[in-house]
Amino acid sequence: MPNTPPPRSVESPGEFLMQKSPSPPDEITFPTATEGFPAALGDDGDCVGLVACPNLLEIGDDSYDVNDAIEKAGWGWYQHKVLFVMGLMSFADCAEITLAVIIIKDLKCEWDLTDAEDSLIPAVVYFFYAIGSMVSGYFSDKYGRYWVLLVNSIALVLSGIASGLAPEFYSFIFFRSIAGFCIGGNYACSIVYSQEVMPAKLRSWNMLLLEVYWTFGALYESVVAICVMQLDSGWRYQIFLTALPIVVMMVAMYFMDESPRYLVINNRKEEAQKVLEKICRDNKVEVINGDLYAKDERSGDFLEVWAKPKTCESLQISIHFICNMFLLFGITMMIPDAMAYDYCGLDMSFNSTYVNEEGCTVYTRAEYLFMMITAVIYLPGMLMATWLADYLGRKPTFIISIYGGALFTFFLLICIDAYVTYTMLLIATLFYAAYNEVLWLYTPEFYATYMRGTACGIQNGIGKFGAAAGTFLTTYLDEYDVSYSIYCYIAVQMVACVTVLFMRSETVGQNLQDSRSNENTPIKEEDGEAYGKE
Repeated sequence: MPNTPPPRSVESPGEFLMQKSPSPPDEITFPTATEGFPAALGDDGDCVGLVACPNLLEIGDDSYDVNDAIEKAGWGWYQHKVLFVMGLMSFADCAEITLAVIIIKDLKCEWDLTDAEDSLIPAVVYFFYAIGSMVSGYFSDKYGRYWVLLVNSIALVLSGIASGLAPEFYSFIFFRSIAGFCIGGNYACSIVYSQEVMPAKLRSWNMLLLEVYWTFGALYESVVAICVMQLDSGWRYQIFLTALPIVVMMVAMYFMDESPRYLVINNRKEEAQKVLEKICRDNKVEVINGDLYAKDERSGDFLEVWAKPKTCESLQISIHFICNMFLLFGITMMIPDAMAYDYCGLDMSFNSTYVNEEGCTVYTRAEYLFMMITAVIYLPGMLMATWLADYLGRKPTFIISIYGGALFTFFLLICIDAYVTYTMLLIATLFYAAYNEVLWLYTPEFYATYMRGTACGIQNGIGKFGAAAGTFLTTYLDEYDVSYSIYCYIAVQMVACVTVLFMRSETVGQNLQDSRSNENTPIKEEDGEAYGKE
């Protein structure tokens, strides 16, 4: 393709961790394109330039598409800005989810809540999280990623402050439901936004760094809890300080732009060109010459997520989201219960009680410290998933994380002593985190831009129903025997183990698909085989 520069070497933010790992080749051979894309084919019918066959567009000799521009720009200052702002959203999402676990005991005591009202606090957050994820995902495809993120962030700050000032239980539940709606809407949209401006071979590292922000969100929430939760009405201070990162993100959003991929498929060519030129300038790369290809593409809808030819794959992704979030959120609730009920001798001096100034029995500082340790174990799991996803591919990483998690969850039933059980618990959590990492890496890559927000929002929302089920069953069953919850986790993982065997598509090394026309060529497993291998 004339005016298309050769692929540029892009420096990975995690390259220092992978110096001995084989790096992706500069050029990848893709299968022969179907008819209808002659301008992007060489004389022998093979793909040329930076555009992969599944992403070919009907463009002229002097044109380029959004993949060309993003691959040329590589990783630079613009991606750092995007990562910081979207990372803050991931940070805040984890903090808001962790908040429900931290304040629940205080609220039950201060407002004399029943068991049903007590369980309603996390349940309402998860339910509206799911609804917000689905609705905001659809709006992000229809009206843009930027405005959805901005509006949800403003509403999240206001609802968070209002819930901290709530005088009684039902007004608190009302404002927390709004907060849950906004959290769900922002999380999936922030991942979609950041992945759409990343070069193909750095998307996995971008996802890792977003999840690192998530982990720091859990650490932040635990540190704040250690400082304020044993004060009079400490839960109110906890809520106010939880909203603080969102305020920072709102200010930072002023310096952000709309996703260039969204602009291209909505035929807003001039705006897209300005954003792509800004990316090149920020990254100190020469602006690509030629005419940007754009088209007016109808945004996806809810039913289209499961339409052919994506029906089987979308159903599999839904099952994975339900299973993963059931496990990840369930085990978060099980850890303090296992200590409180002395499962396998797992008291480890953590289950001592503390009575605050109002006479309420609440979590101790040692228990908050244990929550921090559990959050940190996510990091090696996510790092493992990132490296494996690039080196082996997405599907093998799914298999390793799911089967590894099932194995170490089964070991939790073998009570040898407290420290062995504790170790098995942390390793199982590590594999759950790896499972979540590769799932969020694969899902935005599988769907095209015209429906990526809708699809990721729906799948994330469906997953939160799994999270609600996991937390409810864990809380209920742990009162009888913690091992009952473990049996549930094993059963859920058996479903995931079977589902992953039917996974057909591999997305490693592929440019993101944008429109319906280039979505018609399915991504086959062999398309990405050479990526990341010698």
